[in-house]
Amino acid sequence: MPRARIALLYVGGSIGMVMNQKTGRIEPMESVNIIHQAIPELQKEVALQFYSLSNVGSSEITHENWVEIAEKIRDLYDAFDGFVVVHGTNTMSYTAAALSFALQHLSKPVILTGALLPINDLAGDGRMNLIFAIRAAQLDIAEVCVVLGPKVLRGNRAKKVDESLLQTFDSPRFPPLADFSSGVHLHPWRMVRRKRSLIAHPSFDPNVLVITLTPGITQEFLDAILAIKPHGIVLRTYGTGMLPERLFPWLRRAAKENIPIVFVSQSLRGGVDLHRFRKQLTLEQIGIISGKNMSFECATVKLMWALKQTRTPLRLRELMEKSVAGEVDD
Repeated sequence: MPRARIALLYVGGSIGMVMNQKTGRIEPMESVNIIHQAIPELQKEVALQFYSLSNVGSSEITHENWVEIAEKIRDLYDAFDGFVVVHGTNTMSYTAAALSFALQHLSKPVILTGALLPINDLAGDGRMNLIFAIRAAQLDIAEVCVVLGPKVLRGNRAKKVDESLLQTFDSPRFPPLADFSSGVHLHPWRMVRRKRSLIAHPSFDPNVLVITLTPGITQEFLDAILAIKPHGIVLRTYGTGMLPERLFPWLRRAAKENIPIVFVSQSLRGGVDLHRFRKQLTLEQIGIISGKNMSFECATVKLMWALKQTRTPLRLRELMEKSVAGEVDD
């Protein structure tokens, strides 16, 4: 039986750093061969091909890196059975969401992994995460996933929750797609491999802002936001999409200026429901878009992507409120 062909795309992050034994400092590695050397036994299990993209720290990631990764996967798509993207953890949830929208109709998995510690740290998580990610890339899964540890999480539902080696990422609003903890358990809700033609739309509008609603948020702050003419706003509201009525005039002004606003919940496991309370009916009339149970990271990236797919407010609202890649409950 031929070995699975897996492409490993190195983007950057702590996993690609090395501990300098003399200085005790973490430094960038000189070559991706260090990652290759860390997993020699896997060469018997899979045929790995390494590709080095932009070597950037997680905090330096922009939408341009998302485009680069998506285009590389598109170009290599037919030659491999699965893909592993090595990436920093701080912005991994954003990149995972971006790839889930940029690469649709997947017939094979795209797995993002990384680490909190360098690959050559014997007590670190890099080697383990890489092994789980490469094995996840061979499973009967056909979507973008995040793998740090034994659980395979849907990429656009994953969220960094801790700096712990035991559970760096979680998926608070959706179950894991697979779990290596004891054997291999696959969740029936996952998207499975089948013949599909990849559709790639790797374009994003970076002019999207995120606002977290807080008690006493000032009108001056909100007016300043509109003054810089963002192309879209994600508003992290209370509970199921609640906010003080004194902000309704500001929402109407944003609508008049054709600035779409997406509501998401500050609750870790909750979601927005604009039909629950009477005063929320006014929000729909204003034109507020419900982010439902998307995380704010996912909603932000989806809005950046959706703004490039359509120019009509109605179509934008339809696109944001429906599931494109399993990111929201219909």
